[in-house]
Amino acid sequence: MPHALTRFLVHYPGLIALVLLLLAASAGLGARHFRIDASSDALVVETDPALATWRAMNARYGGGDFLVVTFEPASPLFEEDALETLDALRGELAAIDGVDSVTSLLDVPLLRSPPVPLDALSASVRTLRAPDTDRALAKAELLNSPLFRNLLLSPDGNTTALQVTLARDFAYEEKLAARQRWLERALEHPLTPEEAEARDRARADLDAYKPIAAGRQAALVNAVRRTVERYRGKATLHLAGVPMIADDMLRFVRSDLERFGLGVLALLIGTLSLFFRSLRWVVIPLANAALTTWLMVGLLGALGWPITVISSNFASLLIIISMSLAIHLIVRFRELEALDPQQDLLARLEDTLRSKFWPCFFTAVTTMVAFGSLVTSGIVPVVDFGWMMTLGVALALLVTFLLFPVAVRLLPAGAGATGTPEGAGKTPASVEALAQLTARRPGLLLTVSLFLTGAAALGISRLDVENSFIDYFASDTEIYQGMSYVDQKLGGTTPLDVLIDFPAAAGLAAAGDPFGDPFGDPFGDPLSAAADDPFGAPEGLPGGEEALRGFDRYWVTPARVALVEEAEAFLNAQPETGKVLSLATLHALAKDFNDGRPLDAAELTLVLGAIPPTFQETLLTPYVSTEASQVRLAVRMLESDRSLRRDAFLKRIKAELPEALGIDPERVTLTGMTVLMNNMLQSLFNSQRNTLLAVCGGILLTFILLFRSLSLGVLALLPNVLAAALVLGLMGVVGLPLDLMTITIAAIVIGIGVDDTIHYLHRYREEFARDQDAREAVLRCHRSIGHAIFFTSVTVMAGFSVLGLSNFNPTVYFGLLTALSMALALLANLTLLPALLILTHRR
Repeated sequence: MPHALTRFLVHYPGLIALVLLLLAASAGLGARHFRIDASSDALVVETDPALATWRAMNARYGGGDFLVVTFEPASPLFEEDALETLDALRGELAAIDGVDSVTSLLDVPLLRSPPVPLDALSASVRTLRAPDTDRALAKAELLNSPLFRNLLLSPDGNTTALQVTLARDFAYEEKLAARQRWLERALEHPLTPEEAEARDRARADLDAYKPIAAGRQAALVNAVRRTVERYRGKATLHLAGVPMIADDMLRFVRSDLERFGLGVLALLIGTLSLFFRSLRWVVIPLANAALTTWLMVGLLGALGWPITVISSNFASLLIIISMSLAIHLIVRFRELEALDPQQDLLARLEDTLRSKFWPCFFTAVTTMVAFGSLVTSGIVPVVDFGWMMTLGVALALLVTFLLFPVAVRLLPAGAGATGTPEGAGKTPASVEALAQLTARRPGLLLTVSLFLTGAAALGISRLDVENSFIDYFASDTEIYQGMSYVDQKLGGTTPLDVLIDFPAAAGLAAAGDPFGDPFGDPFGDPLSAAADDPFGAPEGLPGGEEALRGFDRYWVTPARVALVEEAEAFLNAQPETGKVLSLATLHALAKDFNDGRPLDAAELTLVLGAIPPTFQETLLTPYVSTEASQVRLAVRMLESDRSLRRDAFLKRIKAELPEALGIDPERVTLTGMTVLMNNMLQSLFNSQRNTLLAVCGGILLTFILLFRSLSLGVLALLPNVLAAALVLGLMGVVGLPLDLMTITIAAIVIGIGVDDTIHYLHRYREEFARDQDAREAVLRCHRSIGHAIFFTSVTVMAGFSVLGLSNFNPTVYFGLLTALSMALALLANLTLLPALLILTHRR
């Protein structure tokens, strides 16, 4: 650091303090706009082709977000008081602003309670609300219904579900579609300046609207929660659904930010007090961390840059990094104080800043390189996290060197801050033991490290990213219990959609065989067939042509129905699936009117024409698009199934379903949140190789520039790579999959671990230059800079361990694994690194 700059920082504390106060006040303005984006859109890859398919499917079939409320009354479900309570709950849910509709046991059509003839169906369909409904027959019908059993009614008949469909936010969908169109166009060809400007406007428009949409959905979910809570005394209720998952992620992330702030504050105060025994040295690192984090929050808010689940731990990382920088300055200041207690305070401050600036600068640069390498992943949330942390580390370095001299001058020294403080003259016993072991047995340490490297490689080969939404939450949380309950009694939670395309009509070739080619059209030209069909909907039936406008009844042939039945049977046979709904479900219902026999072409046409408009959106249009010549099978996955391996399951369905149906694989498309989430995790996993290569390459280059030595650069990198590999290998051995947060842990461990490496090597070069004796240089390093490395590592470990208290399992794993990684990095930097130095720098 230039001498003039050092003098300015030390001799003008009032001016610097004023600048910091102004920056903190300005950050308050931006912090008002700071937000967390935990929407389902933040859990998918924007460039994923499956995302476009999913959105197109929702537009075609009218899909939307929904919540599931389970209802198990104390009295039998079909008794009057239970149904009255259910009706009251349904009414309150339907009245919530933002709820489009509520489907319950009271609303579904009853076709056999008592049985009605097909030609009287539209005029006689009743529900449980009708006073003349036979409830015993209704219960029997619903328990045996291929549509409602294990969906709205549990197999034991004691639990029902209410599907709360949320109103679609068309403004959000329009803005999202506009942004998506520009993304796709940018992939096709370079944008002109005018197009780039239009793209930026679309992006800004969407970003500005997202907080509004998120606020509305959060308010809606909270209103549903409050409504459900009021009925808990009358029935056992649970709440589940994808919007619930997103909302709970958001709540837990916010809670973790608060919990980390409060919990780590208490823990770090205790740790720093134990190390330094002085109020001044406790306050300075905490103030440095608090100011850095506050400025970063304000900057992110001012830039309109939300954090996601992947980047939600930016605050914890930033706190740890900024505290580590401050601790290195503190330890150096106290070391100089112990060497010369009579030295002038200002001179000691200048010496501290000058001696530690370049080590701290290069530790910050290498950490920025590590986080910056995340931008190579190509996944937007990970890229954003990389840029956030890169900017945050630079800010931490700046704040540390501005605040430290101000705080030392303005804060009183206090007891324990003068003389020979603990840690300045006495080496911690554990550090001294490692020093002796390293000096005496470097070859043994190298052999052990090679063995651990092989074990880590074996564990890494077993690493995967297979996990379920339910695994993200603790077992005592509402969302976990709700998802588990729905899985067990009501057919599964997470949606998977299977789309089967049919080619254009094959003309009259298949007309003589209604069960022949499933892609053939036994009715030829649907328009001419409709004109001559004597089995059209009877005049006066509200389910006729007018009600089915836009739907070609003649497209639905026995051959196509048979194909869908085969597909539904195949999906039902999979152990990972719960309820499956499709056109085959409607056919199973219709067979009750035909003595259990499959319907022929004319009967199918009659049934489709007889469906009342009220029930078309339940029974028909969500599963068939005659305009697109496509059918949809809606599957619910059993998230609580511990044997679920999402990626392997999807690959199996994609490969085996077309083969079972005897059709081309291109005709089958899988989409839905199950596919989107799996694609996100697989993309993260596949990007790790490039990311880690970029981390290691960038840090190695930085080391070479710093130390002007390729060999020293390689030696500096090895201990931290070993620490990261051991953690990943341990995860593979114990079967702990990577998730949205732990997917970045290797880059984080290397990025933070190299800080201690740089400080050690910087001191080692000074000590080695004294007598060219590597063993003695290592011993002196352990007894000097080893203090700071030990203190900062233990502080980091203590801070991250607090995250183990979270209800959000990815945060728990991230915190505990990072703490373990820091412990391993500490051991590697105090054993393997000096052992390599001794073996390569003998006298």
